[in-house]
Amino acid sequence: TFRLLEELEKAQHAKLSDQSVSYGLNEGDDKSFTKWNGTIIGPQGTNFDNRIYMIEFTVGDDYPERPPTFKFNSKVNLPFVN
Repeated sequence: TFRLLEELEKAQHAKLSDQSVSYGLNEGDDKSFTKWNGTIIGPQGTNFDNRIYMIEFTVGDDYPERPPTFKFNSKVNLPFVN
């Protein structure tokens, strides 16, 4: 959980290298750092320019050995995204 706390602090203090991405906990008092949400702004000069994509992700007890699971809440028109 220490690694997740560092990630959360980076997001809260705008220390992310890519400012088109933001994320945080679904519930501010989630001590297990399990349920997260995020936003991705589409890159300029692409078909996704200024589109906003909302995501949810769940971090399991076995993180970082296993990656979090992600779900797009926004419609994403890409053949490789369900």
